[in-house]
Amino acid sequence: MKRFTLILSLVMTIVALQAQNSDRLLGFYAGIGGAFPTGSLHDNFDGSVVFTGGLEGGYKHVVLKADVAYGQPSFNRSNLFQVLDAQGRDAQLNAAASASLLGVGAQLGYMIHVSRRLNITPATGIRWSRYSWDVNDIEWSKNSDGLDVFQAINTTHATLSNVGWMASIDFDIRLHDRYVNSAPLMGGQGRYTSSLRITPWVARASFSKSVPSVRGCFVGVNVCYLGLLSKIMQ
Repeated sequence: MKRFTLILSLVMTIVALQAQNSDRLLGFYAGIGGAFPTGSLHDNFDGSVVFTGGLEGGYKHVVLKADVAYGQPSFNRSNLFQVLDAQGRDAQLNAAASASLLGVGAQLGYMIHVSRRLNITPATGIRWSRYSWDVNDIEWSKNSDGLDVFQAINTTHATLSNVGWMASIDFDIRLHDRYVNSAPLMGGQGRYTSSLRITPWVARASFSKSVPSVRGCFVGVNVCYLGLLSKIMQ
């Protein structure tokens, strides 16, 4: 993860430096969406609302974007690692009703349609995903009525992480433009463009630490506000 974050930081620094050229764009986006696991991923985790934000740079029709997304999906299985005691009963259970899902992605895209009202940009790249949650180690005993009951004896933190491919299509619906007399990073006058971005996306993931190992895809859609700054030709 540290190496991935370093590479991502270097890429976005290069984009920011390149933004001083009049053919380039620099901006940000932020919004909300949903992420839904498929395949055996769904056997363990449910879908969730995700909050996302990112940076974007472009040169003519080529676009580079990087973002971070966060959600809290619920579980579809209470003992993900299948830890059992000598009698075959669960010896470990999730400590809460939901987990944390963090995603960090970087994609390269190309604008296939550009107009005054709508830009369409398919993109592909990589995505790092991590589930994290607390689990309770439990111990079984008999109560006064002779029934089997359990109690938590220890709590530990569990994680599942993966790096896989990702693909998306951005539909940017332009809202308005305005001129900026002194545009940061542009070295002069600039134009700020606001858009509504709708992005369906899919990302591959495989978590081998789960028992059994789980794999599948995240399928989602994001709705974001997009702000882009460009330099005005002198």
